[in-house]
Amino acid sequence: MKKLVVCLIAAVCGAFCGSTVSSAIDMCKEEIICQINAVLDDSGEEQTVTVLGVRFAPDSSYFTDIKIRVSDGREIVPETNEGYGAGVAAFDFKGEGYCQLFYFASSGGSGGYGYFYVFDCSETQTLTLFDYQKFVNVYTAEYADNYQLKVFAEGKLFVTYNVYGYRNERDLWDKNGVLASDEKPYVTELNFVEPVFVYSQNRYRLNIWQNVIGKVQVDVIGHIITVIDFIEGRLSYSAIIGES
Repeated sequence: MKKLVVCLIAAVCGAFCGSTVSSAIDMCKEEIICQINAVLDDSGEEQTVTVLGVRFAPDSSYFTDIKIRVSDGREIVPETNEGYGAGVAAFDFKGEGYCQLFYFASSGGSGGYGYFYVFDCSETQTLTLFDYQKFVNVYTAEYADNYQLKVFAEGKLFVTYNVYGYRNERDLWDKNGVLASDEKPYVTELNFVEPVFVYSQNRYRLNIWQNVIGKVQVDVIGHIITVIDFIEGRLSYSAIIGES
């Protein structure tokens, strides 16, 4: 019955999209997107980790139904399991001599954003150490007199930017520098995540990037970096940094 349904779908695609039945069925085939070898537990033995997915269209680099398959038999399905540029890398985030899996994919496009996870396969049950959807944006922003853009973290002033040099921002104030607009800047949700090696601790951490956006979206006034360490199986926000 399942084969019949697939054939009917393929035939409909062929009739209305100009594709052949065989090419429509090929689009449903699972492909290997990337593959790595890594030590994932204290046994010291390497595992093969394979990222698989179904290509959205014959020439597309967008994949759906993405899954991560480990050679010990387990299978990890990210909650957001589609996107461009999907892949996995292995980093020792906990400093215990073996790696965790850093999974990444993106929505694509100039205004795109990323999907990021960290999975720990050192125990029988796979643990999700980081999920981009559960990252909490604690920042708000507002303009103030004298060409200032202020960012607040949980209601407390965090960093102040002088935006006089930004052409798109300058008309928000009158000639005396008094704010004359109700425009609102903002801090984006998670934009980008990068593993960074900490030499003093001989392990990796995650840098979470967010952008401070002014009146016009192309005006990236600054960046906020949240530094996350994985210590003894728990998430620890070790630093928050503002950059102009």
